[in-house]
Amino acid sequence: MEDDAPVIYGLEFQARALTPQTAEADAIRFLVGTQSLKYDNQIHIIDFDDENNIINKNVLLHQAGEIWHISASPADKGVLATCYSKTSDSRVQARAAVWRMPKELESGSQESPDDSASTAQTLELLCHLDNTAHGNVAW
Repeated sequence: MEDDAPVIYGLEFQARALTPQTAEADAIRFLVGTQSLKYDNQIHIIDFDDENNIINKNVLLHQAGEIWHISASPADKGVLATCYSKTSDSRVQARAAVWRMPKELESGSQESPDDSASTAQTLELLCHLDNTAHGNVAW
């Protein structure tokens, strides 16, 4: 039996939010949310091809704020929720929202692993959630 080499994926920003995309039955997919005070935050969609031992990725902009928790819908692979912090008038506010990914990412289209020059796409806001008493979203 041959051992596969480890697969490593690096982010340009710190990240504390990771979730599997369980509604995607045909791929091994994870969503990772970044935390940055200075730059637009991102959600990395990471597909792992276990047959070829490679990673494909897509990046979505999450301009709403630092992502503290991310949760993928178990029923709809194009829907996710984030709990994030937003700075407004020198105050930090905790928020939560439900988002839809662009349709072309739902269908499983993937970039090549070394395509770093691509433009990040944005999420569609579906609704804000009342998260004053909670720090995460469970479906």
